[in-house]
Amino acid sequence: MRKMPLSHAVLASLLWCAVIFAFVGVNFMKFESTAQALRDSRIQTALRELRRVIQNEMDKGASLPKIKVDDFLFRYSTEEGDTLSVMIFDLKTKKILFSTSGKNTGTNVSDEWLQKCTQSETTFSESVDDKETIGLPIFNPFLEKSGCLIAEYKTQTNAIVREEMISTAFHFTLRLASIGIFACFLVYFLALYSKKIFGQKKIRLWVSMGAGFLALVFIVQMNFLAMFRSFEKDMKNEIIAKTGIVAKQVKNVLEQVVQGGVPFKSINGLEPYLDMLRYKNKEILFILITDKTGRVLYESGVAAEAFDTDPRTGKVSLRKGYYNTAEPVNDLGEPQGWVQIGVNERFVREEVF
Repeated sequence: MRKMPLSHAVLASLLWCAVIFAFVGVNFMKFESTAQALRDSRIQTALRELRRVIQNEMDKGASLPKIKVDDFLFRYSTEEGDTLSVMIFDLKTKKILFSTSGKNTGTNVSDEWLQKCTQSETTFSESVDDKETIGLPIFNPFLEKSGCLIAEYKTQTNAIVREEMISTAFHFTLRLASIGIFACFLVYFLALYSKKIFGQKKIRLWVSMGAGFLALVFIVQMNFLAMFRSFEKDMKNEIIAKTGIVAKQVKNVLEQVVQGGVPFKSINGLEPYLDMLRYKNKEILFILITDKTGRVLYESGVAAEAFDTDPRTGKVSLRKGYYNTAEPVNDLGEPQGWVQIGVNERFVREEVF
């Protein structure tokens, strides 16, 4: 085999490192942006659901200052771990009507937030230091803007996820770069000392090189898969939180319909609604509505690929790489069934490829 100059080995190593850095960087940005999008979507979904509860009370004839939503605000603030406070203010009086931070109740809202609420028809937000504030306008039954729902969140949770992903990206960049550099200099030394190692039998050299190349491909592929799994592990808590919010949203809608007198097993138009939720939330693989015995009544998506069934016992188990969350549906305290939502934890990886 012709001798390889040392400069070629160095150049090949630098090229390898550049490719690895670019590949890991692109995938880091994809996973990191998805994690941020999941958080934003979770917060907006939860706030819209909270606004829906408020506007349902107003549809019954109550004005914004007279609705009773304190319990809902405190429950939301408690369930969402990164929530600092939740409040509602009235546009007419310019006062904060309800707040999970008691000192704010009855005080005037700032002119800045009053202006944002007046001008916006959808979500508006502001980020300052380690706090993010998000608001939604509230409309009365005549579609007139009555006030705004405001929630303050810690940005630290998102920063922690990002730091974990940066650590994962750095770890695998270093590992994959080292593997490539080792392979480049191994080829250099094999070319340099091929006669001493293999004698005149070049076939042995080429067989060794081919085996080494296949081993390199296998090792790199295994490291890429390990990197993706690590990114997915970093995102898992955000996926779980987002899925839980969507499950609660479906549960609340079902309970409202059932309490309105519609039989749980005969809800018209439910599956198109579930399809719409899946369309808006790409990470969701399936949504199932079951009765209390587990029999599927309504279905959106295909759940079969997420479960394994033991042919001997009939026991059903969730496959690795899938997550399933469930929320009970009740009517006046009596269980009616379950909302079950499944997520493919590899959904970002599958988008990339």
